[in-house]
Amino acid sequence: MPLKNLIRIPPPRRVFRKIFNKKSNSNNQEWDRRLAAADAARDMGRFSEAAKLYLHALEIREDQGIRIQVGHMYKEARDFPSASRHYLSAYKMNPADPEISCQLGHFYKTIGRYEDALHFYRSAVTLKPGWKIPAEEAENLEKSSELLIERSKKAFLEASKDGRLSSDIELEDFTSPLLDGTLIPRSYEDLCINHQEVIVPTRHGTPQHTEWGQGLTVRGIAALRGYFVSSVLLERIDIFMDGKLFHSEPLTIAAQPREKSNHKIRKYCYNAWVDFTDVKSGWHDFTFRAQSSDLEEEVENKTWYRQRLIVAPPFPEYYYQNSDAIIAPIDKGSSLSIVDQINARPSVLHCCTTRSIPFDIKTIAVLRPDQLGDLVASIPSLRKIRTTFPDAKIVGLLGRANEALARTLGIFDDIVIVEFPDDPVSHQRVMPLEEQVRLKKKLAQYKFDLAVDLPVSANSYKLLPLLQAPLTVGFGGPRKSMDLNFSSYDPSTGCDFIKHSARTAIIGEAISLAMDSGARVEKRDDITRDTLVPYGVPATEPYIVIHSGARIKFTHWPHYVELAERIVREMNVRVVYMAENAEQKARLPEDLLNNGMIVYITGQMPFDHFDTFLSFASVFVGNDSGPKHLASLRGAQVVSLHSSRIGWEEWGQERGGIAISRRVPCAGCSLHHNYDECAKDVACIKLINIDEVYGAVQELFSNPS
Repeated sequence: MPLKNLIRIPPPRRVFRKIFNKKSNSNNQEWDRRLAAADAARDMGRFSEAAKLYLHALEIREDQGIRIQVGHMYKEARDFPSASRHYLSAYKMNPADPEISCQLGHFYKTIGRYEDALHFYRSAVTLKPGWKIPAEEAENLEKSSELLIERSKKAFLEASKDGRLSSDIELEDFTSPLLDGTLIPRSYEDLCINHQEVIVPTRHGTPQHTEWGQGLTVRGIAALRGYFVSSVLLERIDIFMDGKLFHSEPLTIAAQPREKSNHKIRKYCYNAWVDFTDVKSGWHDFTFRAQSSDLEEEVENKTWYRQRLIVAPPFPEYYYQNSDAIIAPIDKGSSLSIVDQINARPSVLHCCTTRSIPFDIKTIAVLRPDQLGDLVASIPSLRKIRTTFPDAKIVGLLGRANEALARTLGIFDDIVIVEFPDDPVSHQRVMPLEEQVRLKKKLAQYKFDLAVDLPVSANSYKLLPLLQAPLTVGFGGPRKSMDLNFSSYDPSTGCDFIKHSARTAIIGEAISLAMDSGARVEKRDDITRDTLVPYGVPATEPYIVIHSGARIKFTHWPHYVELAERIVREMNVRVVYMAENAEQKARLPEDLLNNGMIVYITGQMPFDHFDTFLSFASVFVGNDSGPKHLASLRGAQVVSLHSSRIGWEEWGQERGGIAISRRVPCAGCSLHHNYDECAKDVACIKLINIDEVYGAVQELFSNPS
């Protein structure tokens, strides 16, 4: 964290004078006269002169407060050696005074001696426990990149003295402002903080613009996720809607990483799968309340939390058929809970392609309600959209200034004039409410699949909700299906230098790439299967690769050992089993290892060898990992197993094959390091069963095309 915005400006000098100056009695007129002269110079910004005048007053008698004032004046005058001398002189008068320690912290931070600043801030807190100013300064310093750089310099010097470093780096190299201290590795202890007891909602709906307003929205069967940070054991969460108990479930316990001192503090997590399909659409009041027999008091935002959410109808599955968060209705008459019903459903096998948009685009709205030059600059983008969707109906929502040119382009199937004039008072385009209502009703007939807002930096994006399209694209404004943020910068003028037509063309290119990413198989012609023979893989027999690892450990599918045995025994195909270590080998059938039908490989191998294994595999099976993508690049038929933490549609392989995932209400949780916040035992990966994966392997092996 850079400190340039955290440097605390000391209070005005007159405050310190009130704090420290024991005013003389009324007959000490010379003391008062000298101080008044110094104050006047200070207030006019003549800091060097003020320092000398305060020193002139100190000739009468010593005063710690005025001595600090001298330090302040020299600091403001950028005479840091003199300032340091007088600050330290004041400190020696009374080292037990927390105020002077705090001021020394400010001073040393100002001059870039961060370790010294941290020392004096901590000293001030020790002398005056609970004082927020030095405590916050110390906490900010501990996180700062400046302190890390200073410590790195010190470590460099110590290493240089010991002869442990080469001479290719000089101490002066550390002073370059191009270096970034935030990239310096930190120890675990450096990252620890004292956590406060609080409730953290991690997913209470997603931001949406609906018929009932704009805000966090839940639809259909959805998950309400979060956790309480508490040092008291919490047992359950009760969720109330409009004052009535709506849902209750046990909390699960997770570690609170990077806790500095309170070893009792934990996360108490909830992942409530709730059916909202019968709830009336609109705004509702929710209360999330922790329950425990050990709870002595209930405190808002610590043990309970209230929030207004929008409940809306379920999304149409047609538009979101690739989403793992779209849950089919449950059987409300079943004795099984909503969790058990969802977990009992089969996984979903997805055919992987280079296309990101799963539905057909039949009707497109293009917003360009501005001037002639704007439409001219948009022509490359418009032609790209027309080329991408040759059979779609494209409706231009245009200003009158654009209409005549638009009709000559042969791009638009229909044109709707949008009255969206520049307002001379507000200096932006405006539209009265009644005109917005008329426009919404007029456009309803088109049932747009895609709405494109072409202006780069205007406010036409505010019209997008009126179009009610499931897919929206454009620059600026609230979140859209595809948000684009592109600008260029000429430091000589501060302006953009990329042509405006190129900037708007990015929209057309982005839409085209969403229909086909351009990813293609790229095979190597410089490798052969002979490389695999020393590993025990004959050059002429088919084989299937199982790669059981991935960087994110909790996303590992747990049944690769059983899958390998089944492939060999039922398909009679050799399996190359790649693992991070030897642990899984002990669980594999000994006879299949001994006869070479399972070739177990662990540890690193030369990249060309690894690439060869993947390039010639009949089928590759693995987690969502880099090797999966490499296998797909080389043309192998890939079966990839995806947790629902992020969308398979984003990270599934693109060049064919099958991605297997599960539909769960909490899909999109994005859990990474703190997987124990899941509260549903990572069901989205663990409940993919062997029959589903084996069936996908069989299908791809039998039909390699």
